[in-house]
Amino acid sequence: MAPRARKRSLPLSRIARIGTVVVAAAVLCSILLAGCAPAAQPAQGGTQAAAPADAQFPFTFTDDMGRQVTLPAPPVRLVSLSPGNTEILFALGLGPKVVGVDEYSDYPPEAAQVAKIGSFSQPSVEKVVALKPDLVLATDMHEQAVRQLEDLGIPVAVVLPRTVDQVMRSIAWVGRAAGVKDKADQLAAEMQARIAKVKTRVENIPQEERPRVYYEVYSDPLMSAGPKTFIGQLIVLAGGRNIAQDADTDYPKFSAEAIIKRNPQVMIFPQFHGTAALTVEQIKARRGWAQVSAVKDSRLYGIDADLISRPGPRVAEALEELARLIHPELFAK
Repeated sequence: MAPRARKRSLPLSRIARIGTVVVAAAVLCSILLAGCAPAAQPAQGGTQAAAPADAQFPFTFTDDMGRQVTLPAPPVRLVSLSPGNTEILFALGLGPKVVGVDEYSDYPPEAAQVAKIGSFSQPSVEKVVALKPDLVLATDMHEQAVRQLEDLGIPVAVVLPRTVDQVMRSIAWVGRAAGVKDKADQLAAEMQARIAKVKTRVENIPQEERPRVYYEVYSDPLMSAGPKTFIGQLIVLAGGRNIAQDADTDYPKFSAEAIIKRNPQVMIFPQFHGTAALTVEQIKARRGWAQVSAVKDSRLYGIDADLISRPGPRVAEALEELARLIHPELFAK
């Protein structure tokens, strides 16, 4: 059995799960699968992951919760407890080493063929142990599983990026820990180049000329994404003005009257399994919404819920898609 990781209690009690409890299951999946639950303040472990270019083992690194994790040898059997973590591992070319994933890990398509260890919210520790992993990637939602696995001597690292920059740092330390530093550096550089291209195109647009954007996380009650959320940050990077920018919570609720008063020029909503057309019609039929600019101008757009909500290697693609929706004149396909 591998040596136990040096542990520090996860400050999960600080994580406000209130929003994820009171909303419907669809929102729960959308937010939690993203690792975008109302933010705790994780230590910026990625910034401390000063691993040498060629890691020597035993190798100790710091994860996104500020926990030090020690690997006795390069990991060859990896388990992911979240879709975002799974995407990172596959993007780093580690797919052949992934022996277990949660039930929601469906990207890339090869991930769907990997053995399942339970749901995102309730992974089976027994199934994980049976796969004999030498590194498990968890999130802040997996406190109990993390403790149980570490008690059994299985190294577990928590991946918890809260910003676009932190996604890159998380990819960097995961790559170093898994022995693919060069691939991680290459992936981060490619993502940064794509993000920089978007930022360059929108940077000269005056604030007052940037479209007001309403991202509807959920419709009953109406709920949007605040400035500290991953989605809120992407809206701003894409050259939009988030109408929930002044929110003091991650997922603020709005009345219909408040949305109408803020008069968004662009409305974007998560698209689940091809329901966009129906949702568009429902939005247009909302009482009083005909006067909203986004409705009058037919600027109501569905976006892949997984793409926009998973803080992983597809963040650049999510930003490009948002930019195309907000500024089609600048980002025509």
